[in-house]
Amino acid sequence: MKTRTVSGRLAPWLAAAGLALPVTSLAAGFAITEENATGLGSAYSDTATGNGNASGMFFNPATMSDLPGTQISGGMIYIDPKFKLKDGKSSVAGIGDITNGGDGGNAGVAAPVPNLFITHQLNARTHVGFGISVPYGLSTDYSSGWLGRYHAIKSEVQVINLNPALSFDANPNLSLGVGLDIQYANANLTSAIDSGSLCYGAASAGQVPGGTSTCQTYGLTPGNASKDGKVRVKGNDWALGWNAGLLWHVNPSTKIGLSYRSAVDHKLKGSVDYSNIPLLLASNPQLADTNARASLDLPATANLGISHAFSPRWTMTAGLLWTQWSRFHELRVTKDNGQPDIVTTEGWKDTLRYAVGASYKQNSRLTWRAGLAFDPTPVPDAQHRTARLPDSDRTWLSLGVGYHVTKKSTVDVGYTHIWFNNVKINNTTEGTYKNTLTGTYTGSVDMVGVQYSHRF
Repeated sequence: MKTRTVSGRLAPWLAAAGLALPVTSLAAGFAITEENATGLGSAYSDTATGNGNASGMFFNPATMSDLPGTQISGGMIYIDPKFKLKDGKSSVAGIGDITNGGDGGNAGVAAPVPNLFITHQLNARTHVGFGISVPYGLSTDYSSGWLGRYHAIKSEVQVINLNPALSFDANPNLSLGVGLDIQYANANLTSAIDSGSLCYGAASAGQVPGGTSTCQTYGLTPGNASKDGKVRVKGNDWALGWNAGLLWHVNPSTKIGLSYRSAVDHKLKGSVDYSNIPLLLASNPQLADTNARASLDLPATANLGISHAFSPRWTMTAGLLWTQWSRFHELRVTKDNGQPDIVTTEGWKDTLRYAVGASYKQNSRLTWRAGLAFDPTPVPDAQHRTARLPDSDRTWLSLGVGYHVTKKSTVDVGYTHIWFNNVKINNTTEGTYKNTLTGTYTGSVDMVGVQYSHRF
């Protein structure tokens, strides 16, 4: 089930060719699993059954029922991603190899990601809560003259989620929860325009007097970075979704959690702006500034987990996260001036993330955590992998520690290293001229986070 976009004054627009946020996406696709630093230490294997503080409500609102009184939890995760293209080449159909420029350097953008959650117990059976976090996005930033500049230079997209929620104890062992997802999305994406290839294409169609000789006279040769134009797309949107969950205390040692988060459809409106267009191409209507609109179909998710205390000291957690990435089959931008749509075919597939973790309570104040996870990519093959989002399968190794500063205050620290499988890219743009980028992407991510939680 999906939800409707919130009506209102929805300004400039998202993107065709990739999605992005102030940090690189660290779950498969462009999802952000890092909704708190507590779970970071166990690879988020405890998301369905709760992590013992208010931040757990994001993944399952029913877990609020385990939190007495009023509680607040806020944190920050610093994410340091590294993505590089090796053996890259750029070519244009009908022209050939036009490789010109470096490999773009590290495209990952390091940044801190905050979160804040609060829960309150209304009575013996009812809790309410509110959270602010970032569930989707990524950011990549290549050097402006790199060889894949016609696919992407800078990509920034942010989806901020406001999450009011309610939980209710149906009986002493079963809790139910529901919540709203009030989402704000914005974007700023840039790429270069190969003026030389455009000129050669127009010349071959008889649209340039003198043919390719005229293009050469003006320096408009394929891949000539000094004559590149630039395109920028930017915008924002508000949309609504919902989430629900249950938490079953099977016995005093075992909990099972199940939650669902709806799909959200953002109806993006905004503009496409061009700059540095050579005079010879300035009259091309496809390079004219215009308002535009597009749809961004965010996936539904389902989360199943179990937590079992083998002893007063040892607890094991395990979780499965299904993400309906198959909804993301294309990005289509419709220009208001009637020019051809900008289309990026994605063809993504649904994914299932696996995570296991353990915690060891050394004493009344100190708890150690560890976890492993495997997070498969929704990108089906090299042809559908883009420079804006060079996604691959990911393997997580996580460590963490929690310390009770007082009886009512806890500080959690987590660290995770993520290995990315080396993956091929063989992606062709779908515009007027078809540029193909090939090569191999390598990547890794290091994350460290701190979470402070307090019970009033």
